[in-house]
Amino acid sequence: MIKVFLSEYRRTVNIWLVFGILGVAFSICFDSWNDLMAGIENHSGYVHYYFWNSAFGGMCREHFLPIFAAFPFAASFCHERKSKAITYIVSREGKKRYCVAKYIVNAISGGMVIVIGTAVVLLFLSTIFPMTNSDLADAVPGDLFHDWLAVHHPMEYGMVEICLGFFRGIIWSSIALLISVYIDDPFVVTISPYVGHYAFTQFCRLLQIDNGYRLDMILIGRTVIQSSWNTVRIACTAAMVITAMIGIVFVRKVERGMQNDILY
Repeated sequence: MIKVFLSEYRRTVNIWLVFGILGVAFSICFDSWNDLMAGIENHSGYVHYYFWNSAFGGMCREHFLPIFAAFPFAASFCHERKSKAITYIVSREGKKRYCVAKYIVNAISGGMVIVIGTAVVLLFLSTIFPMTNSDLADAVPGDLFHDWLAVHHPMEYGMVEICLGFFRGIIWSSIALLISVYIDDPFVVTISPYVGHYAFTQFCRLLQIDNGYRLDMILIGRTVIQSSWNTVRIACTAAMVITAMIGIVFVRKVERGMQNDILY
C-alpha cells in the first residue's frame, strides 16, 4: 500500500503544484492589493489586516482560492481515463488500493497547496509589517477574525490560519476529484470548486443562515466560536467528516464504474 501512495504522491509534484501555491498567495494579497502596495511604499500596515480584510469579503480568497486546491492532482483521474491507463494501473495496484490512495493523496495535496501558499504570505508580510497594531489591544478570545490571538499570540495566529487553510484545501480538492468521476473534462473539474463554493454561498444567503453557523465562514477565519483553538477543533472535525463522506462516495462510484466497464 505504501508503494501505491508513493507512486500517486510523486505525480502531485508538477508545475501545477507551483501554480497552485502562487495562486493561493496572490489570492490573499489581491483582496487588499492597493492597501498592500501603499503599505509597502509608506512602511505602514500590519499582517493581520490583510487576512482580516480578505476574510471579511475578499472575492479572490473566498471564491478563487478553492480552484487552486484542485490544481495539482484533482484532474489526474480524467487524464487516466482519457489515456486508458486505468486498466494498467488497477491491474498493478488493485481497485480498492488505487481508489483509496488516489483520494487521500489528492486531498492532502489540495490541503498542502493552501498551507504553503498561506505560509508564504505570512512569512513575506511578517518581514515588512508587524503582526497587528494597538487598535486591537482590547480584543477578547471570541472576537471575529481571531483578533485576540493575533494580538497576544502571533505565532499561534499564523498556525490557525494555516490549519484552516489545510481544511479548506482537502474539502475542495476532494469535491473536485469526485466531480471527475462524472465529468472527464479536466478544465471543468478544476473550476468545479469555484462553482460549488458560489452555489453554496448563494444557498446560505437564500436560506438566511447566520454567518456564525456557516462552515465556510469558520474556514476563512471570519467566525470564531468561543476561542480560536476551539474553532480549529470544530473545523477539523467537520472537514474530516465531510472528506470521509466524499471519499466513501468516490471509492464506491469508481469501483462500481470499473465493474461495469464504464470507467476503463
